[in-house]
Amino acid sequence: MHLSLRRRVVAVTLLSACLAFALLTLTPPAGAVELRFDPSHAKAPPQVASASIELLPRPTAAGNAVVRMQFADKRRNTALVIQGGLGPTPLRDDGAAPDTRAADGVYAAVVQVDAAQVNRIQQQRIERLSKYRALPVFGPQRELLRHEPPAPSRFTALEAGRASPLDKISGIPFVVDPARELLITSTLVVEDPLRTYDACSGNGTQMGAWTFGKLMTEMANEPVTGIHPADFAEWWVNQWQNDLSINGFTVPNRAIGLPRLLDNWPRLGNGKLDLARAPFRLLAIVNRQDLRGNTLYGSGDAGEARLVFGALNCKLAGPPFIPQAMPFTVIFEYGIRRNGCFAVRDWARQWRALGSLALGSPAYNTALQALTDQFTLRDADPSKLPNRSAINQVRTNEFALGNTFFETFWQLRESKLQLNKGPFAGRLMHDTVAQTPDRSLQNSPAVGDFVNQHESAILAGKHEVPLTYPGTAPFRGGHIDPGAGFIWSPPGVTNPEARHMFSLATCSGCHTGSTDTGFLHIKPRMLGAEAKLSDFLTGNNMPKNIDGVQRTFHDLLDRQARLEATAGMSCLKPIDFPIEEIFLEPLKPAFAH
Repeated sequence: MHLSLRRRVVAVTLLSACLAFALLTLTPPAGAVELRFDPSHAKAPPQVASASIELLPRPTAAGNAVVRMQFADKRRNTALVIQGGLGPTPLRDDGAAPDTRAADGVYAAVVQVDAAQVNRIQQQRIERLSKYRALPVFGPQRELLRHEPPAPSRFTALEAGRASPLDKISGIPFVVDPARELLITSTLVVEDPLRTYDACSGNGTQMGAWTFGKLMTEMANEPVTGIHPADFAEWWVNQWQNDLSINGFTVPNRAIGLPRLLDNWPRLGNGKLDLARAPFRLLAIVNRQDLRGNTLYGSGDAGEARLVFGALNCKLAGPPFIPQAMPFTVIFEYGIRRNGCFAVRDWARQWRALGSLALGSPAYNTALQALTDQFTLRDADPSKLPNRSAINQVRTNEFALGNTFFETFWQLRESKLQLNKGPFAGRLMHDTVAQTPDRSLQNSPAVGDFVNQHESAILAGKHEVPLTYPGTAPFRGGHIDPGAGFIWSPPGVTNPEARHMFSLATCSGCHTGSTDTGFLHIKPRMLGAEAKLSDFLTGNNMPKNIDGVQRTFHDLLDRQARLEATAGMSCLKPIDFPIEEIFLEPLKPAFAH
């Protein structure tokens, strides 16, 4: 055979072999199990005891590094699924490469990292940490346990063929300004005349970006639901008019007090509520990025963002005398969908960028609206049909609709869009309240039994109060009316700390006895004044005597650390492995208020 022809034949043969090998390695074999993330790990990932990362001498199609982890619970699964690069990746302990020994508790996966970026971020982190003598250490539910000297990760640069041990990476809270980046109450923002409107003073822009009427209109999304925004709002309000049956419990009406709201709400010539002049005053804009999931385990949840309003009595009529800023708050709680480390980090960095702008300046308010428009406008989440709204729930807390205005009987309710094709599709309906049994069960053996049976999950912050317990008996309540407030203390509970953690996770406990809070964490305000925040949020007047135990809460400080850590993640591209997520412990799902 001629030499050139022989070379061509050899080349074709080698090319065919390479293609065949590529197909074998890239195409899953027939009957192969599809890799899927465990959804429970997104908000409650297994705790990592130790981890390391090692660059490969030669990158492969799967990635350029090997990550190894050992878990605190010494699990013996053969594999978990993590986000390692282009998609779901097996983190394995079955002896198959890259794992070296089966069932030894060391899990390994090939992942994709930007080594240069990781090294840069690590060096910056070490430099920043050197400036602080101590950083806060939090337990579940933002309880401040102590301060400890920072312990920077041991490695300074990733190297090929050398495993670099990773230490837990925590955020530095002191570089985050909560007043600009987390919980914004400045009157320069919440009374921005271009974006807010005050029904009592007439100041501002009707249907501005941060008005109650605008949010209701966008949530109703009339072009796709066919529901007029004013009808949408009034249908929701009228649910206070009559007794409701929610999960088998009767939620008593607030018919006597409802006129205090509706009489202050102007109507149009056609009789519909005038949303442009809705009697609600903006209290705060809130970044709840701390509620996000762990992108390492496939979470597409970047937390929530919220706008908080207070109801108004503009007539100041009596008797009885009703203050202009009524004790009645409405919280619009929007879900933020972002997929992967890069997208979640970008969302955190948008909030962090607000910290470089003068609070309430035109530049600041414009940048903040660019953020809020991403979740408040119609079609922000096309997956949530039929409204396509990003809203997760609307929560209300009020004294104002009671039988007598100053009675101690207050109510907390939670409303959700009906995501179905039934007669109430697209409507905002009152629903069960998160993590809270019905008040009638306060002293019942059923609650005590639930705490005892779920003690480990409650202590870990992973429990969920079910609709029914035990069996088919209704359990989760449709409203909260604790009167002067109380701590859940059911009979027969064997572990006092589990009882405390259960009570703290309920809406009623969090708003009253279990945090020593007087009903509201963000309080109604008068025109020109900022909303006052609870000690639970600010850490003021701590520690508190909670059921005989001195406890220190500082919710905002914990949120500051989480925001800084997320904004500082080393991923630059969507396929980058989120090293910082290895040790991330999201806010416990049981406490996500």
